[in-house]
Amino acid sequence: MKRLIIALGAACMIALPFSCSSTKAVSPTEIITGTTWELSSINGKKAEAVNYNKGLPGAIFTTDNKVSGYAGCNQYSGSYNLNDEGGINVSQVISTKMFCEGNGENDYLKALQEADAAEVDKDKLVLLKGVDEILVFVPKK
Repeated sequence: MKRLIIALGAACMIALPFSCSSTKAVSPTEIITGTTWELSSINGKKAEAVNYNKGLPGAIFTTDNKVSGYAGCNQYSGSYNLNDEGGINVSQVISTKMFCEGNGENDYLKALQEADAAEVDKDKLVLLKGVDEILVFVPKK
């Protein structure tokens, strides 16, 4: 009888970690807010640092629905809404106004505000306009 109790106890100890594990789904908001994102492509083309005066644009999304970052020359900030079905909108974007040559920054900020859908995972954030990828971000290293 004593051996049976010890065997059952050992079996419970082995099974316990497996029975308590959960497969909690991670929401898109949890993924985008836990990462600093760097632009990888814009309007279907690889983002090239030479098109931005001071490096590739980036974005930081916060849990209070704010987005901010670096647009390639100027800092920007705004608001965003993301739902569990993948809809997103970015609005009220403002930026500093240093003079920057080229159109890279303007193209980035325009695309950011045109996004109406998002595909999110831990390794990539894709902002879409309809079915077209307009901005693709990867985690900043």
